[in-house]
Amino acid sequence: MKILLYIAIILSFFSLITISSECKIAVLLSGSPNDLGYNYLMNEARVKAESELKLDFSIYYENLEESMEEAEKAFQDALHKGANLIVVGSFVHVGLGLKYAALTKDQDIYWIIRGNKRPNPDLPHVVILNFNSFELHYLLGYFSGLMTKTGIVGFVAPGPDVNTISTDNSFYLGAKYARPNITFLNVYVQSWYNPNVSYSAAKMLIKNGADLIGMSQDDMSCQKAMMDSGLIGIGATGYPTHLLFGGNVGVSYITNWTNLYVKYAQHVLNDDWPDYSSYFTNLSREDSIFIDDYSYKVPIDIQNLVNDEIQRLKNTSYIPYRSDPYLAQLGIPFDSKGLLVEDQFRANKKLLKGDSISKVIDFGQYSIPIEFIDYPNSLKYGVTIVSGVCIFICLVCMTLVVVFKKARVIKSSSPAFLLLILLGCCIIFAACILFAQSPTNQTCSARIWLLSLGYTLFLGNLLVKNWRIWLLFDNPKLKKRAITNWKLYPWVFAILAIDVMILAIWQGLGNINAESRIGYDSLTQYQYKNVCSSDDQGSIALYLLLVFHGLVLLVACFISFKIKVVDIEEFNESKPITTSVYIITFCLFIVIPLMVSPQSLTSQTTIICVCAIVTTLISMLLLFGSKFYKMATQGLAINETFATSTKSSSKSSKSSYGKDNPNPNAINFGEDDTSDETSEEKHKSPKQKSVNFSNKSNSHLAVFTSDEETSKTSKLSIDFENSSKDISIDQLQQQKQQPINTNGDLENKSNDKIDDDNDNSSVLSKRISNQQNGETEIDSNNV
Repeated sequence: MKILLYIAIILSFFSLITISSECKIAVLLSGSPNDLGYNYLMNEARVKAESELKLDFSIYYENLEESMEEAEKAFQDALHKGANLIVVGSFVHVGLGLKYAALTKDQDIYWIIRGNKRPNPDLPHVVILNFNSFELHYLLGYFSGLMTKTGIVGFVAPGPDVNTISTDNSFYLGAKYARPNITFLNVYVQSWYNPNVSYSAAKMLIKNGADLIGMSQDDMSCQKAMMDSGLIGIGATGYPTHLLFGGNVGVSYITNWTNLYVKYAQHVLNDDWPDYSSYFTNLSREDSIFIDDYSYKVPIDIQNLVNDEIQRLKNTSYIPYRSDPYLAQLGIPFDSKGLLVEDQFRANKKLLKGDSISKVIDFGQYSIPIEFIDYPNSLKYGVTIVSGVCIFICLVCMTLVVVFKKARVIKSSSPAFLLLILLGCCIIFAACILFAQSPTNQTCSARIWLLSLGYTLFLGNLLVKNWRIWLLFDNPKLKKRAITNWKLYPWVFAILAIDVMILAIWQGLGNINAESRIGYDSLTQYQYKNVCSSDDQGSIALYLLLVFHGLVLLVACFISFKIKVVDIEEFNESKPITTSVYIITFCLFIVIPLMVSPQSLTSQTTIICVCAIVTTLISMLLLFGSKFYKMATQGLAINETFATSTKSSSKSSKSSYGKDNPNPNAINFGEDDTSDETSEEKHKSPKQKSVNFSNKSNSHLAVFTSDEETSKTSKLSIDFENSSKDISIDQLQQQKQQPINTNGDLENKSNDKIDDDNDNSSVLSKRISNQQNGETEIDSNNV
């Protein structure tokens, strides 16, 4: 029984040893461990101590300055996870650290807390960590006073509500020792860690003439502002900044807290914690604070002067930042050694004033002005200039269409539709100009209206022109189809009306406006952009608008596919129209995924403008470039009519027209007919041959006439179509023998009635001849 008792006691002893030998480190940081400053170095010491002592557990908590509530949760979480060596790295959390240290004072939980003095009542498990930052700021101020070329230095500090002002005063005194007539600029940012504000504050000091700036921030924002301005930086975070910026940093002080962590972690492991301990360090101890190498940009004589000052500071009796008589204006008493009373010096909230030689300018608390970020000038000017040139090209094309509207290549393409297409192109380019400008309440609506209406005019006219070609040539039954421009205009206006109706719904329900958004599109919280926005109802209407344009494109693609076999030279416009529709559709397949994927506002605007300009311009060149080229190379062919062949329509044979065919270019659109009746007709004499208008010819030829001709002979045409009688060739020839000028003008006719009769006779002769040859009349203005 005694043996078992001894064994239990021994096991309990070893169990106690095991428990006491555990060390779990938790570090609470005010900022980010990636700031390459104070927080980075505190966390780096944790990592190195963990590695050196082979600890099984360590953890850190970051950005606790932002919320005291989150900081308190971090303390609780660290204790819950069993951390027994907790490092409180910021002055901000001294109160919370002492609070939880008091709550756990009877447990084996140990604390390292950044502070100025020991707590009252005192806590045995708490080590107060501090270092002499005043001598470091004094030294950096001395260096700045020697290096400045403008005679102006600056300092960025958290401010009296966060930290003592003695750091600011120490920097100023150091600069004043080096250069008595120095001008000192001071500004507060209300935080240890706020890179955006610190950077902007440093930029403000630089604009006011400072060429060297000190700081008591936890990050490198001030140094970065200096180097971004082409100035030399000062390392004031404890990180060896030359590793990042090389010679752009004049000098830095370095802090290494690994020795601190290892020292007290070993006390935890060995269970020999030194109660009521403090860890104060400075340059003279050379255990945690060092001066980095100078930059090659620092002259040797200045390096020597700074080194001499360092040696004097290592003599603990040399404390100029506390002993200078100039400090008397602070109202703090001096002790028996001629130094400001330490506690009052550390708690000082008053900035020194300038004297008859030096000058001190206090900018007070700094706040970043909200900055408006517009589209880059390259986008605004580029899109505006290119769109303006394209609009000019459109106007030139419109002028040429109007001037040469009677040229065959223009007339056959319907000048009215060409002008509408060009008008749509102009509107699209104008919309691109508005898209490239910063949004306003007016432009947010106008640019959508213009872009939508422009594409509706552009694509709508292309669609109906192709539709007419499809109806004319996809004609297996060889029905006569007269599709004039006036029959197509209602379709164009119907498409336009649907577009306007959807846009009106979007405008009425969407509450479209331009709103300013801070931090939008990868901007900082102090920058904003104007962004067009609408309500959910407006978004639904906008989706309907996109669906509408998508359907228009699909129909255009379908009709373009149906007419791809048309190869009549005068109808070759169908090919560039088809190509234009395909280009726009293909572009959408590229644009839509890019728009859906995460993109900045500038990128989205650039994509929209570039695609709209490129597709519209290419379509213009395809549609109008070939026409103007033909006019330049083949002549205008004013008022000429024409007849030519095609492979389109129903599958047909060319065999019905051979050597006897009066028009060898005609292509048979019907089936071959070798009936006896046809054979008999071939054996009749020319005088006996007749034209039967009730019979459907086996071949079909496209013949173009003008709207004027069609209107003049509409009644005659109807009479011939409805007649069941045959007209002999003799009668036809008699009508053809009316005296007509070769240039199309009637000769020596003074009577208007005779003129009309002869006009009708001439047109009638041509129609009879056309129908005799199996030809169909098509208005030349309607294609």
